[in-house]
Amino acid sequence: MSQIEVPIRIATWSGPRNISTALMRSWGNRPDTAVCDEPLYAHYLLRTGVPHPGADEVVRRQENDWRKVVDWLTGHR
Repeated sequence: MSQIEVPIRIATWSGPRNISTALMRSWGNRPDTAVCDEPLYAHYLLRTGVPHPGADEVVRRQENDWRKVVDWLTGHR
């Protein structure tokens, strides 16, 4: 009987920019790991209207439907 390997998903959030960048880069150096930076940022910008110099581009280039982002993050595409 063969076993099916189920991926282990770990979600982390961190505080100050230098710490989050270091954490993302250290995990990103692993060949068995995928990282993403601020996957819900486009949704946040769209919903809040917070002024941001690149908001239009972020919203245009990134998925802004939070449900689709969560599905992608959890592997439920």
